[in-house]
Amino acid sequence: MNILYENLPGSVLIHGKKYEIETDFREWIRFCELTEDDSVPIWIKCGLMMEWYHEVPKDLEAAIYALGDFLSAKDMYPDRGNEGSGSNKPAFDFDEDAGCIYAAFVECYGIDLQKIPYMHWWKFLSLFHGLPEDTEIKQRMMYRTIDPAEIKDKEERKRVRMIQRKIALHKKKMSDYDIGDVFA
Repeated sequence: MNILYENLPGSVLIHGKKYEIETDFREWIRFCELTEDDSVPIWIKCGLMMEWYHEVPKDLEAAIYALGDFLSAKDMYPDRGNEGSGSNKPAFDFDEDAGCIYAAFVECYGIDLQKIPYMHWWKFLSLFHGLPEDTEIKQRMMYRTIDPAEIKDKEERKRVRMIQRKIALHKKKMSDYDIGDVFA
């Protein structure tokens, strides 16, 4: 998938059949929040995930994995890991970092995410990943994923740890294993 000359998808493919899905970035941020909400049991989350489909597929396991692939824009970023950091630490949270993300889009692109009527999730992701490194959200992401143990200078290590405590995320992320456990 090349965003420069191909249309962004409005569906996912499950067992050879296309299923139309919601594609607006707001819905996918809500999807992320749903998957990360520890107060909702996993089996209820899986049922709620089907609301992103216009027609619910019969194979629910395949349907959930297809949504996961769409969420990660797997066709557009087949080799992308956790922001390329090599860290398993979450770099950002759409809820906790909402203000920084919003400000970065206004500052860098002139896009008011409150006023834009629609933006495809993958377009949002492309713009998000393309934000300059000096934006506050990118700085937070960088500090959250740094391993202070790898910093040789004691004072710098101390400074980084202090920054990490100040900007630490408070939510526990649901892993792929958690999602997979539903089907075990």
